Amino acid sequence: MKNKVFYYISFLLLLGTTLSSCSKEPALTATENLSFEPLFGPQPDASAEEKKLFEKYKIWVRMDFKDSREVYNSYLGQDVNNGRFPAQKVDASQRQSAYLYMDTLLSNISQTYSAQLMPNEVFFVKTYGHPAWGYQFYVVARNRLAFVWPNQTYGAQPVIDAKNHYYIDSTLTKEVWNNLSKMIGDRITEEIQGFEKIGKPYDGGTTFNKIRDQYFIDRDLEKRNRDWQTLADQGGYLDPYASFSFKDEYAGFFKLLLLESYENINNKYLKGNIMRKQKYDLFVKYFKDKYNWDIQAAGNKYRQKLDSFH
Repeated sequence: MKNKVFYYISFLLLLGTTLSSCSKEPALTATENLSFEPLFGPQPDASAEEKKLFEKYKIWVRMDFKDSREVYNSYLGQDVNNGRFPAQKVDASQRQSAYLYMDTLLSNISQTYSAQLMPNEVFFVKTYGHPAWGYQFYVVARNRLAFVWPNQTYGAQPVIDAKNHYYIDSTLTKEVWNNLSKMIGDRITEEIQGFEKIGKPYDGGTTFNKIRDQYFIDRDLEKRNRDWQTLADQGGYLDPYASFSFKDEYAGFFKLLLLESYENINNKYLKGNIMRKQKYDLFVKYFKDKYNWDIQAAGNKYRQKLDSFH
């Protein structure tokens, strides 16, 4: 009996000690003087440009790697298929122009927005995937954009004025934002309140695909394009592709407002369509209220600079 009492008391003491040692602190604090290297971000021996861009925009614009698997493996996933082909580093003579291009691009984005929603990494490489028919851009696991430099997107121009190439080469810049805006659309965590109530609801591409499928039957290209435009106009969508989902329309508006003036947007999209105009106004207001960012001003600036170089 005494042994049972002894073991019982010992058990209670041990339990009390365990529970007291597991109490939760108000906040986790870093242990001092351990000198661990950060897992994400430029390393101490990284270039000054890489550190500067990361500090300013919280985006890791990188070019260096010891093993090409670093290019294909991000911390959220990996690109197994293209990883079979060793990536090549950007030539030393081209590195500065790539940094300048990204600095100009990111300077047009609100730093608050950049820190919250822009992809974490832009990885510049000379080749991505097969060296003969690889990709010019590739999204790796939602958080990394692989960006070939110099870029050979069809219609892109050679880099002459690196600081202004973002404004000069509209073909390349549109393709960059085509990729980035889709990535951002996949990263947003909330919808703009009241946005989907304007016009018809999104249908996941059902109507869009019916029109496309009919084209494969009658091969009438003009009718297909006319029906797609009717879908957008009657539904109040920015364009036919925006009928799929809020994320698709968000990405479309985001790219458009960044790269076009209000005057041109109004003439092409808003005049004569009250629903689309309401969506535009709500989108601009949302960015001003949430991020203190006049996104249309960025588009006005881009159009003005683009016109000045052409």
